[in-house]
Amino acid sequence: MYRWMMKRTKVGTIQMCQELGLQPATACALSHRGAGSREEAERFLHPRLEDLCDPLLMKDMKKALELVAGAIREGKKIAVYGDYDVDGVMSTTILTRTIRRCGGEAVFYVPHRQKEGYGLNCDAVRKLAEESVGLLFTCDNGIAAIQETKLAKELGMEVVILDHHEPGFEEGREGKLRDILPPADAVVDPKQRLCTYPFRMLCAAGISYKFALCLLKVFGTADEVLEKELLCFAAVATVCDIVDLLEENRAIVKAGLAEIQHTTNVGLRVLLEETGLGDKQITEYHLGFVVGPCINATGRLESGRQAVELFCETDEEKAGEIARRLKELNEERKELTKEALERISAQAEGDGSLSRPVLVLYDHTIHESVAGIVAGRIKEKFYRPVILITDAEDGAKGSGRSIEGYHLFEALYRCRELFTRFGGHAMAAGLSLPHENISVLRERLNKECTLTKEDMVPVLRLEKQLSFGEIHLDLAKELRLLAPFGKENPAPLFASKGIWVKNLSLIGKEKNILKMTLMEPESGRYLPAISFDGYDRLLEILKGLYPGQDCDKILHSGHLSFPLDFVYRVEINSYGGRDSVQLNIQDFRAAKQGG
Repeated sequence: MYRWMMKRTKVGTIQMCQELGLQPATACALSHRGAGSREEAERFLHPRLEDLCDPLLMKDMKKALELVAGAIREGKKIAVYGDYDVDGVMSTTILTRTIRRCGGEAVFYVPHRQKEGYGLNCDAVRKLAEESVGLLFTCDNGIAAIQETKLAKELGMEVVILDHHEPGFEEGREGKLRDILPPADAVVDPKQRLCTYPFRMLCAAGISYKFALCLLKVFGTADEVLEKELLCFAAVATVCDIVDLLEENRAIVKAGLAEIQHTTNVGLRVLLEETGLGDKQITEYHLGFVVGPCINATGRLESGRQAVELFCETDEEKAGEIARRLKELNEERKELTKEALERISAQAEGDGSLSRPVLVLYDHTIHESVAGIVAGRIKEKFYRPVILITDAEDGAKGSGRSIEGYHLFEALYRCRELFTRFGGHAMAAGLSLPHENISVLRERLNKECTLTKEDMVPVLRLEKQLSFGEIHLDLAKELRLLAPFGKENPAPLFASKGIWVKNLSLIGKEKNILKMTLMEPESGRYLPAISFDGYDRLLEILKGLYPGQDCDKILHSGHLSFPLDFVYRVEINSYGGRDSVQLNIQDFRAAKQGG
């Protein structure tokens, strides 16, 4: 079940339609994304890399550039210390390749998920010091590494931290919050309270990309081919790290998608070919659901180093071997995820967990590498914050995923004494803790939770109610101008009421995909539609209307004898070389009689 909420249009869309030549539905959706003037609309529809803010506006960016440039000139060994997810892999790749292009000696270190866990650890710091590393450069981690940074400094290393996660904080004078930062030589993170950079929602690879362009400029080694490859890496990470797809992120992804189809990076090109995308028009969907999972799978089941090696590899045969391994690991990850999801769902439904607003679930058998994915799926299924905990080499380890209105990092921070380490942001977090603290965490989070029952019903925010006369192929094409879609810029949703289902068939391997022809009674117009997950919902509606009848038989009859209200996306269906408009149904309900 969803709550349907119509967005309020704050600006006049008629003038926008006239000035930009847009359909009313597109203008309405554009206004809901903060475009209140022609200039703002133009920037949204046509974002440009040239409009990105000056990287030097970021706190400590200049200092970080000076430190890294100095290390290169002095011949110091630089260790780029990344992470095993897509953002960490791409950040590591961007910085390693850039430092090497500038003549520096760069090695990279990606911690092992199971053996070391997320972020800097003291054993790795000691190892790098033994290998004569002079500058430790973290990316996508480090903002919470207080002790590890202190150790690195004691061992004679300069430390530069590049991160995008929330820093820890404490209450200072007059109740003002103050960041708790590691004692690094430079800390680049736009989420610092004292950082005045205009856009705070870059992922680590986005920040690394901006740093790389500056460093190439410092050494006069700017290279259009390399810069386009780095742009592609930043675009992949921006989509996969689920940061806001607005402003700078939108420009990076849109420009990156335009380049990725003909990328010169051997590893990325081979990976696209291995995943069946070599001859396709790449969209944000492909990055998030095809490319990204393959990169993530290496860090989940083996080592994230493989993915960095892939994007640094110039030999096509070697790159092909790595890419095939990434694909194999992703298939293995899918099976682990499916098994764990079924088991954890049954546990949550059977042990009373669903009576609580925050789900803190423990299962010692789950592979910790898929805990975050499963937590996300459980969150989607039951729509409430989820922390899924399993056994680790030392104690227990968990991954959390949150919902709108519940800031997960802040909730965990209030329980920080329960953890050996933790970190994250509003919507996702990772943590380690002793087993005996799991039940304490469960009770604390639920006791302090202020979510209401209404908060735990997901919301579909609608742009506009449309008549079928407003829906056509030109509108579908025009709405694609609002892409790339993602967090804070979802694909536009529209609604139509009192619609009749004239033809209904069940398709797909499991016969659970609804293919329909819809008819609007006022106009007599017909539109094709598809629903990939509506079978159970429709069966539920039928059972409510006809409790004593064989509802499955009604469903298979091919038509319904009552109208429905629909929420949908207006999309392009390409088949047999022809494009046509199609409604992708997101939700529906029985229409109110007489309204």
